[in-house]
Amino acid sequence: MRRPVELGYLTFAVRDLARARIFFGAVFGWQFETEPVESEQGAQSAHVANTEFPFGLTEGTPGGEGVVLYFRVVNIEQARTDVVTHGGEADAVRTFPSGLNAQCRDDQGTRFDLWQPAEGY
Repeated sequence: MRRPVELGYLTFAVRDLARARIFFGAVFGWQFETEPVESEQGAQSAHVANTEFPFGLTEGTPGGEGVVLYFRVVNIEQARTDVVTHGGEADAVRTFPSGLNAQCRDDQGTRFDLWQPAEGY
């Protein structure tokens, strides 16, 4: 039996990434990868490197799309095909230090991402 897909990563929006890194680093002890990564939309994001559950911060408008769910998949190309086959949309795969990523929308327009982790994530 095929294992169900589980949540593997998430980001949440902050207005100012540099300030948020300082704040959450001091308050929660989060350590971030040294360089933020730019998304397709031009927003900067930063991976929290020292927590058990992998997540990050991204510049944006809190309360907008705020939290982005990243579903951990074994084969991102097959998962993209499944999304499209069932009426959703799947963008091209992008490569990040954390692995392969594809932004998607379900058949009702809800945003989520597929994530095939890199070694160590």
